[in-house]
Amino acid sequence: MTVRTPIQTRGGLPPWAVGFTVFVLLVGLVYFASNVSGDNPPIAGNPSASPGAGGGGAAAAVAIINKAGCKGCHGQNLEGSGNFPNLHGLQNGPTVPNLQQLYADHPEDWMNIWITGTDPAVSDPAMRGGMPPFGAAPYNLTAEQIQTVVDYLKTLQ
Repeated sequence: MTVRTPIQTRGGLPPWAVGFTVFVLLVGLVYFASNVSGDNPPIAGNPSASPGAGGGGAAAAVAIINKAGCKGCHGQNLEGSGNFPNLHGLQNGPTVPNLQQLYADHPEDWMNIWITGTDPAVSDPAMRGGMPPFGAAPYNLTAEQIQTVVDYLKTLQ
């Protein structure tokens, strides 16, 4: 004859599960609170606009900027990061010395020339590659999309 011993069970959730749940909720709350408080503001506009569309103002420009990854180098608000310049205040020309001559030679379209890498003064195509996310693969944005971004950058104070 075999004696069967009943298995004792504990009621409720295990303590590790409760602790883990509380931890996840606290991390989520801190993240949410930092976004609500304004510590991580969006650069502007509505980033849900279609990045494939050209024209369309700030929302389209922000969508193109997000798709192209500009914020990865120029910062979340395009305020500059490390060796990458601030993209605010470009209405009166570039903020970095290495673009001053390009601005002097082409004051109206220096940004388009720099982004697309089509500086007519540079004869070697390898030396005028432009901004990689804009002028080079895999993005290859259209002239209209680049103009949308340029127009938007000119509005940033």
